[in-house]
Amino acid sequence: MRYWISALALGASLGSVHAATLDQTQAKALAQEAYVFAYATVEHDKVLTAIAARLPFNRLYSEPRLLGPQDNKVVSPNNDTFYSRALLDLRGEPMVLQVPAVEGRYYNFQLVDMRTDNLDYIGTRATGNQAGRYLIAGPDWQGDMPAGFSGLIRSPSRLVFLLGRTEVKGEADQKDAAKVLTGYALQPLSKTFGGATPEALAPLQLPPYQETKHGPAQALLGTFNALAPLHEWTPGERSKLQRFAAIGVKPGAAFQPPMDLIEAIAQGAEAGREQVRVASSQLSVEQQGWFRSPTNVGKFGDDDLTRAAVAWRYIYANDPVEAVYPMALHDAQGQTLDGSKSYRLHFPAGQLPPVNAFWSLTLYDSKTQLLAANPIQRYALGDRSPGLHYDADGGLTLILQPTAPAQTHQGNWLPTPEGPFNLLLRLYLPKPEALDGSYRMPTIARVEP
Repeated sequence: MRYWISALALGASLGSVHAATLDQTQAKALAQEAYVFAYATVEHDKVLTAIAARLPFNRLYSEPRLLGPQDNKVVSPNNDTFYSRALLDLRGEPMVLQVPAVEGRYYNFQLVDMRTDNLDYIGTRATGNQAGRYLIAGPDWQGDMPAGFSGLIRSPSRLVFLLGRTEVKGEADQKDAAKVLTGYALQPLSKTFGGATPEALAPLQLPPYQETKHGPAQALLGTFNALAPLHEWTPGERSKLQRFAAIGVKPGAAFQPPMDLIEAIAQGAEAGREQVRVASSQLSVEQQGWFRSPTNVGKFGDDDLTRAAVAWRYIYANDPVEAVYPMALHDAQGQTLDGSKSYRLHFPAGQLPPVNAFWSLTLYDSKTQLLAANPIQRYALGDRSPGLHYDADGGLTLILQPTAPAQTHQGNWLPTPEGPFNLLLRLYLPKPEALDGSYRMPTIARVEP
């Protein structure tokens, strides 16, 4: 039970910091800082609790279907791959992920810790397309990698979200892509070798998820307290937590803000939420309506605001070397993209997205950050889309509007919803020009219908 002892020790050390020296202004500022620090971990809880409600811990679930508008647990999901998912409870022992040889098809397994940082990857780029067996260990396991394994991945979190993506090359490919999923397997280390099973631990209880974008903002701090013992915090993070303890942010404890500072803390949390919301629409310098992916996505370090902003807009973004996600909120004239208007998104000849795997353009309702329902059930277009009509010079023009264009151009049509929408251009295994910023993003021009 070293896990709970360390959590209690951390809570005790943080409890030595008192609120007596804080005035209202300082308490508000501290609550705002704490909110930004905690946001990604608590937004992560949305998926953790949704999966835990339906799937036992340490059980891999692969779903051979592409996500649609009805899937509302993750903001900005892709419509390009089949997803696999599991919650790895690493308190007792490491878990083993086995993958088959995957030839001629992109795949990856992203491992996400409680801070929404990505651990090492398993997949096409990171480990190749050969079959392999990988050991995933939490912070309490001190062993070495046994013989017969392809790699060891260590996590600072005792609970890890495993998210797998397996490329689907269009409707006709779904059956073959589904066969790949059957080759993925997950089991505890003790079962791999038939050894003794570790002593059973108390079942892991996750706090109920509370909506982060609505309702009292300070409620997020209580959820964070419940989740925090599942992570081994760095010295720098512990220093922040020590300061936050003065307003009731203490790992493993109930959130009990000082009575004389309650209103200031509530105001600070609301200011933190607004800071995250604004930052989510300013993730980089805008260029012709596009925001490029931040360069530290997936490895945020101490950049708490970018971490939170990415969690607000498109949580579980891959490391840039795995995929980049330029986002468009405005047209080339700086006007908000809106479904009441018509647009043309143009890739000049020789300027299609530079990738070593594949690319796609996906449209989301800006109010929900979910896929937008439409009559033809088309949520993305990309290099694998059947029926694309390329320009005579080799360029590509996509049509973004609510109504169908002429029959000859319907393969290039991405239906838009009522009201504001935004776009994500996903580049899987981007080439250097997509990473260094030299690739010129496509123009999005408003046109008369």
